Amino acid sequence: MLFNYIVISCCSRFEEERSISAIYHLLKGKRSIQTVQDSHTYQLNHFYGIYPSLHKQDFDEQIHELIQRNLIVLNNDNAASPTEMGDNWIRKQEGNVSAQHFNGMAYYKKAAVFWERLLLLIQTMTNSKKNHFHFIPVIDKPPITDWVKGQYHQWRNHQTVFLNQLYKELYEILQHFSEMEARIFVDSLTGYKHFGMSSFQLADHYGLKQIDIPLVKTAITHHMLSLINQHPKTYPLFARFLTALPQEARITNSASKTKEFLDMQYTAEEIAVKRHLKLNTIYDHLIEIALYDESFPLEHYVNPDDHAEILAAINNTSSYKLKDIKQEISETISYFQIRLVLAAGKIS
Repeated sequence: MLFNYIVISCCSRFEEERSISAIYHLLKGKRSIQTVQDSHTYQLNHFYGIYPSLHKQDFDEQIHELIQRNLIVLNNDNAASPTEMGDNWIRKQEGNVSAQHFNGMAYYKKAAVFWERLLLLIQTMTNSKKNHFHFIPVIDKPPITDWVKGQYHQWRNHQTVFLNQLYKELYEILQHFSEMEARIFVDSLTGYKHFGMSSFQLADHYGLKQIDIPLVKTAITHHMLSLINQHPKTYPLFARFLTALPQEARITNSASKTKEFLDMQYTAEEIAVKRHLKLNTIYDHLIEIALYDESFPLEHYVNPDDHAEILAAINNTSSYKLKDIKQEISETISYFQIRLVLAAGKIS
């Protein structure tokens, strides 16, 4: 249900202006200019990167099912839109799904690390408390195991204090979740002589689709991160889990290099020559930079009259589709300038 809710929500936002594959790239967190800009333009930042493990075959099967159930329909450009039945279905589901917890653009890199640290540290401390040191770790990734080892060495002489505080904070934070969300979280944990349920087991136990389970876990994790960030004093132990979490680079390395030249007042054409790249590649970098840099010099690339004309076209067409906007404006205004206005204005 959660997966279908998200897909139909995205279809509704895109309004047939993006292919169905754009939703797949959005959920996977593809680091392309188009996908990142789509997430901003169509107000879908919260769904960005929430399902990195999603396989294309599983995605396609779910899309086929939604079409068969007459919840969405594809047009000739392979873009999807909700049917009347789909609109009615999604309205009925609002409030019954975990979608409001997602904060993908902020947490899509941090969430998995936080979750894995939590799983492994709970397993380590509960086994250690029972003097059982020959367990098979649920996570076997050096960055995670190294972090957990560091925490274990700090707490190994105070294991009772740690476990009591952990229980207290878990009990408190789970009050902010539905009963099913809280139970899924607890049932995912591995401890002493107790193994967390797999996605298949969770789906079977709770009567959910297996494709929904990773999304439910991600929603739980994002909500936890939000609560801990807002109330670190309420969750001092959990706050430790947020130290040295991976920081998502707001722009790619290549765009960052272009920005260095941009800050030295080089033109796009000059940067292309110096970097031995195509001008269109530099244009892509400028759009990427404009998405995040509040001081981006938009006026260097789009004069005020053209800017106003592009905004008027967006308003008149009620569309973010480049082709639709281009047909409404002067021929001298380029697609690059349209994309830049969309990016710099965070149009949504």
